[in-house]
Amino acid sequence: MSTKKQRLFLVSNMYPSTENVRYGIFVKNFEAAVNDYFEVEKIVLTKKYSFLSKFFGYLKLYFQISKLYFKCKKNDLVYVHFPLHVAPVLLPLWWLNRKVILNFHGSDLIFNSPFKKVLSLFLILGLKKSNIVLPSNYYKEKLLAKFNISPSRLYVYPSGGINSEVFFQNRNGKHSSFVIGFVSNFIEGKGWRIFLNAVKRIKEEKSIVNFEILMVGDGPDKEEIQNLLAALDAKFAIISNISQKELASIYNQMDVFVFPTYREEESLGLVGLEAMACGVPVIASKTGGPMGYVEENVNGFLFDKKDVKMLTEKMLAFYALTEEQKNTMKHNAITTAQAYDSVNVNKNLVAFLESL
Repeated sequence: MSTKKQRLFLVSNMYPSTENVRYGIFVKNFEAAVNDYFEVEKIVLTKKYSFLSKFFGYLKLYFQISKLYFKCKKNDLVYVHFPLHVAPVLLPLWWLNRKVILNFHGSDLIFNSPFKKVLSLFLILGLKKSNIVLPSNYYKEKLLAKFNISPSRLYVYPSGGINSEVFFQNRNGKHSSFVIGFVSNFIEGKGWRIFLNAVKRIKEEKSIVNFEILMVGDGPDKEEIQNLLAALDAKFAIISNISQKELASIYNQMDVFVFPTYREEESLGLVGLEAMACGVPVIASKTGGPMGYVEENVNGFLFDKKDVKMLTEKMLAFYALTEEQKNTMKHNAITTAQAYDSVNVNKNLVAFLESL
């Protein structure tokens, strides 16, 4: 006779859709990781664009969460991604002493607007009654410094880890040009302008004669990026809305991956680890999560935030390496990513959840 699975309510204001396959993909990966062990019921919100669609989307999300006041039993788990945005409606669950797990991802721990500061007042009321999941040790230390919470309630889970069946080295021969890659949302804080300014310097100084720019992403700055690339007069490609398998194929076309984010809330930077899993060294800014896995001159390089000159120098430093040195760095990148293998990190997460 089979044992009935423990019920887990998955709550998130980010979840992929057919139109936005990578939006909140880590939430879907989490769902896949726990689905065999728990009876999962989703309460999620897909990407909305207009103010009205966002308003009614959150209204529906809040209403669905409120049903848990009656539906959620003492042994059930309520697993909440990006908890800041739904903190007010979680209050009764804390008062009812339900098992609430809060999974922070970065931006939801930075209260940098009046609206977020108001939401944080509700969040703080429930922090000590919840178990808390964080994407990196960097953010664990950040939370401990900000709030008086017992470390025993904290668990580090790197956003689903890296699926080694999807992200692995699979190169078909050597490219004729040096391919510089960038994968991220096209918003200012992700450092795309820093990246393009560094590439522009390389182009103007003719430091690398034959190179190609490969950018993957979407967002409000896409048109400006396209215009700047066109003016640069260099070979480039911009790719949007692709599956994980397609993304892995694109990583395998890159020689080096540039991660120039300068956002304080960059809690992990999963794209850097995905690139490493495909054998691509990473040049990252000295901020947040990437500093936890990028090692200078071992699996990549680090540069000061917003420092175009230093980024340019690091890109040229990698380009100047011998093939043997590059291959060693690629091997080290793969080894680094293996520590984040999804099978292991998800197995440990399930054990953590079952212990609650």
